[in-house]
Amino acid sequence: MAKPQIIIACGLMTVAGVIAQSMALASVLRPAGDSDPLLRFLALQSIAGLALAIAFRLSLPKNYREPRGTTLLFLWLACTFVPVSGGLVVLINCLWAALFPGRNSSGRLADVSRPDFVTSLVSRVPHGGGSRLQARLANTQLSPSDRLSALVAIQSMPTRTTGRLLRDLLADPLEDIRLIAYGTLDHAENEIAQQIFRASRALEECEHDVERHALNRLLAELNFELGYQNLVHGAVRRHTLQQADRYAQAALETDPDDAALWLIRGRLALESRSPDDAEEYIVRALDLGFPRERLVPWLAEVDFLRGNYARVSELLGSLSNAAALPTLKPVLRYWS
Repeated sequence: MAKPQIIIACGLMTVAGVIAQSMALASVLRPAGDSDPLLRFLALQSIAGLALAIAFRLSLPKNYREPRGTTLLFLWLACTFVPVSGGLVVLINCLWAALFPGRNSSGRLADVSRPDFVTSLVSRVPHGGGSRLQARLANTQLSPSDRLSALVAIQSMPTRTTGRLLRDLLADPLEDIRLIAYGTLDHAENEIAQQIFRASRALEECEHDVERHALNRLLAELNFELGYQNLVHGAVRRHTLQQADRYAQAALETDPDDAALWLIRGRLALESRSPDDAEEYIVRALDLGFPRERLVPWLAEVDFLRGNYARVSELLGSLSNAAALPTLKPVLRYWS
């Protein structure tokens, strides 16, 4: 719209607003008739406010007119409920800001360069901070060199925290990442598998109960470790955990007072979603002297599977925040 047209439209809306405003004030002074004088005033005042809002909006600098609907609504409310002065206050403030803009930029904000990724320092970072490395590695938009650096860095982290990500990387579009991920998983799995093979051969040849108990215990722990480190999945994982439970039972037949094995059986029962069996085994470990602080999270998981959330909060609340492991502290904060 050209400037002369804006001036004409602004003038017409101003005249209409002034007339409607005068009629609104006059309606209050007239004696009450068939209609309520307050309703007459509000109707005329709303019309006056709309006309003045349009006039004031046309008078605003261009960058103050958007968003159109919100700006017009705000001006209409100001002109309706604060007659005459409401719109003028808004207009004067906008004109002042347009004529005298701020000249001093804030010294508190400044651009900084992107920090470099230093692989040699990863050994000093606790494993809880490894999530940033994993997120960097999973981001396929980054350069191949950055992702390869992150992959090399997480190799020093426990496989139980990276096994799932490494398995996902077997389908990565970058061949180098696929090969390194496969090699890392294969090395970790083969290392445990070789120990299982040697222990199984030794178990077949042993003749003493004490040695048989030690080997069954070792085989239970090794098979459990395969699942704990996320090195096996699907049917293989289920079979491996069943083997772990079988060896744990065999070891407990020769030494039923092994608290650590009862805990392993409890965690295996949790894995198979059997809270009743899990509670029985974990309580047995507690009775045999296993530290209560180490067992409380597993007992809380038992009640969580049962849907007894009040009991979960009670159990976790009994743990002191100082004694809890770093990975458990967010859980304690959530349930407290």
